[in-house]
Amino acid sequence: MELIKTEMTPRERLTAYAAGEEVDRIPAVLTAAETSPLRYGIQNRDYYFSADLMVEVETKIAEDFGADNMGMGVGLRGVAEALGVPIVTPENNVSHVEGHAIDSYDELDTMRLVDVTKDGRFPIMVEAFNRLQEKFGKTHIIGTGMGGPFTVAAFLIGTEKFLKDMMKKPEETEKLLQFATDNVVAAAEGLYKNCGIKASIAEPIIARNLLSPRMFKKYAVPYMTQTVERMTKIFGSKPSMHICGTTHDRWQEIVDFGISSFSVDNIENMTDLKNLFGSRIGIIGNVDPVDLLRNGTPDDMRREVIRCLREAADNPCGFVLSPGCTTPVGTPAENLIALMNAATTYGGGAKKGAFPKELEQA
Repeated sequence: MELIKTEMTPRERLTAYAAGEEVDRIPAVLTAAETSPLRYGIQNRDYYFSADLMVEVETKIAEDFGADNMGMGVGLRGVAEALGVPIVTPENNVSHVEGHAIDSYDELDTMRLVDVTKDGRFPIMVEAFNRLQEKFGKTHIIGTGMGGPFTVAAFLIGTEKFLKDMMKKPEETEKLLQFATDNVVAAAEGLYKNCGIKASIAEPIIARNLLSPRMFKKYAVPYMTQTVERMTKIFGSKPSMHICGTTHDRWQEIVDFGISSFSVDNIENMTDLKNLFGSRIGIIGNVDPVDLLRNGTPDDMRREVIRCLREAADNPCGFVLSPGCTTPVGTPAENLIALMNAATTYGGGAKKGAFPKELEQA
């Protein structure tokens, strides 16, 4: 299967679409950076510690699939890793947390904020981001995503303890969340100042699956609002956000955080989100990443892209086609090509607030 060539560069497409102009196809992104090294014969363990390999993988993803996004993810674990959380980097899979960094909240008093020029793997990523900017900056908007304050806090002290202490130790929890918030903002500011890239936020911890409505309003609302406000001041524009899992019971509060766009898990209905809040935020989503993108067929991708377009492509504040979560390791290249080709075939003639002209042929 060959990738259908498009007329516009990703930068041209995203810029024109944001300005309300008609573009050659609906914006489409793939969340595939750290899950793609094996596709190119590169072990993840090597990829994580090499700017050369990061740039090589990003280059090949762009050539093979033509998505509108580019840039390695700091990921859920990047900030926490820089703060001392132990991370395991397997040869043939993505990294994962193993353990925690602190046992007592008092330890926070002696810890400093993350410095992207010195801490963890950030210096490697800074080098890779700057090389991507030099190589692709004229044709692509380089960006990244990182775990938000709740994810960082949970990794620092352990997720189970963090969730229990929300109820048992509210003062200590708020101390930890403020420290985590300060570090997420520091990392975002450091990457922006050193590389010129803007970060989005990922926060699986605050979905309904893990955080009750009461705890969400008590903790998530103030600290996520603060994070978004501070990042907006740094970037001069609002960040987008992704939350894995069920979120429809808290969409109002999520929109009120002040984000630009919300990346929706595939278990949620984008039409519902559009009808309720489409005049306030862009929508990103929500191709099924496991059952269809990894385990399905190219024809499944065609049908899934059409579903997504019909649900949300006419969103007043815009729509970006994307997997509902990270593209899994082992996703067939033909399915990624099929996704992008369907975006071109049925998302042609796209304009913010209207269904693509080519969707009529679906």
